[in-house]
Order: sequence, then C-alpha cells, then structure tokens
Amino acid sequence: MNHTLKRLSVTGFAAVAIFASTTVTNASAASGGAACSVTGASGSLTFTNWSASHVDISGWVKDTVADGRHVAIRFVSIDGGTGWVTEWPWHSNYNGNGSTISFTTYASPSGDTLDYIGAQVAVMDGSTIVRSCTDYA
Repeated sequence: MNHTLKRLSVTGFAAVAIFASTTVTNASAASGGAACSVTGASGSLTFTNWSASHVDISGWVKDTVADGRHVAIRFVSIDGGTGWVTEWPWHSNYNGNGSTISFTTYASPSGDTLDYIGAQVAVMDGSTIVRSCTDYA
C-alpha cells in the first residue's frame, strides 16, 4: 500500500493538501517511514501497525552542525476527512554536533485521524524553529 502526500502547505493548524493514494482504514494495518534533512539536522521515523486510529513509531534525530542549537523531530498526522493537521510533541537532542538520539513511542488519538502521517525535523533555538523539513509516509 502506498501512502504518499504530494504537497503540504501549513500555516499554524490550517492546511491545504493534495493527496494521492488510498486512506488507511482500521481494517488494514500498514507500515512505512518518513525522513528528511536540513542544514544542521537529520532524522527519520519508522511506522508499524499503522491504522487510522493507532501507529507504533520508532525514530531518531541527529545534530549535524556545531552551531549551539539543538535539534528535534516530531510526528505529524493529518485527518483526511477534515484536513486537520496534528503536530505531536517534539523529541529533542541537546547533546551537540554529531550526536544522535533514538526513541520509540506510539500515537492513538481518540478518533480515526491518522490517515496521513509523517515526520518533521527541525533545528531549534529554544522553542523557535530555525529551519525544518517535513516528509510523509
């Protein structure tokens, strides 16, 4: 099953998206991955047991520049019915240039809203995003 998000433009929580593929249903658990890099950070999320209401996630984020900033990665999801984008909590790496952190987690929202899922990788200055990229499974 191919789950591809062709284009996403996000301002706050508003989103305009063009989707190409089928929506994952509760009856069809799938897997996939999303990864991207910007100057100073790279990261990846792997998705297993993916349905519209649950996904298991393993990921990592690496700091690639000695710039005094930390890097982070977070899970993002889109409800295909409403276009609502959910930005889940950050997993931050404060260990400096060359360091990588890894983690496992899951997402189980109250509704069937995990139609499109991905990863956002960012270079952060405090809680401010300096540079970021997003990729969808």
